Amino acid sequence: MIWKTILVAFLAVGVLAEYKVSDEQREHVKEMIKNVCKKNNAEDKVDEVVNKIKQFVDCLMGLFDFNTVRQEIEAAKPKGALDEVFKKYCEKSPQLKTCIHDVTAAVSPCLDQSQRERIPYADSATDQLIDFVCYKDGDRIAMFIAEGGPECFRDKASAIESCTTGIKSILSNFDEAKKLKLADQCKKVDELTSCVVKALEECDTPTPGNMAESLFRYIRKDSPCKNI
Repeated sequence: MIWKTILVAFLAVGVLAEYKVSDEQREHVKEMIKNVCKKNNAEDKVDEVVNKIKQFVDCLMGLFDFNTVRQEIEAAKPKGALDEVFKKYCEKSPQLKTCIHDVTAAVSPCLDQSQRERIPYADSATDQLIDFVCYKDGDRIAMFIAEGGPECFRDKASAIESCTTGIKSILSNFDEAKKLKLADQCKKVDELTSCVVKALEECDTPTPGNMAESLFRYIRKDSPCKNI
C-alpha cells in the first residue's frame, strides 16, 4: 500500500499542475482493475469498482470546482490573500477523506487478504497527506502557489515523469511488486524522492523542491519504511 500513498501524492501534484488524464490512461487503469479483480476471484466486482472510482471523481468535483479555485487563486495573489482561499477549501477536508475511504472500501474485494489488511493504513496515510497540505488552514499550499510551485511542476513535468518510470513499472506488474522486499520498495521510494527533489531544485525558487522533500519525508515517517 505504500505505492498507493505515493500515487495519491502525485495525483495531488497533478491537479495543481493541471495534469490531464487521457482516455488511453483511463483504459489502462480499467484493465489493471480487471486483472487484479480476476486474480482474486472478484471479476464480478469490476464494474462496481469502476463506478466507485467515477463517484469519487464526482465527489471531488462537487467539493472543488477547479476553474473557480483557479480564478480565486489568481484574484487572491495580488492581495496576498491566498491563505483565505485555502482555508475555505481545507474546511472541506473531512468530506474529501470520506470520499477517499469510500473508494478504498469499494476496491477491497479485489485485493488479496494481506492487501485488505493494509487498507486502514492506506486510509490513515491519505488522511495525513491531506492534513499535511492543509496544515494551519492551508498555509503550506498557499506558500507553494505564491512561490510559483505549479509553474515549477509544469516546467519540470518531463523530468518528473522520468523519475516515476521505476514506480510505473512496478505498479503495472503486481506479481513483481509483491516479490519486492520492503527494503527494496523503500529504496525505490527514496530514489524517486531524490530524483523529484533534484528536478524541482532547478526552478527559480527553492520552495517547490523544499515542499516536495518535506512531503515525502512526512509520508515516509508514517509508512513501513520509517524504521528502514
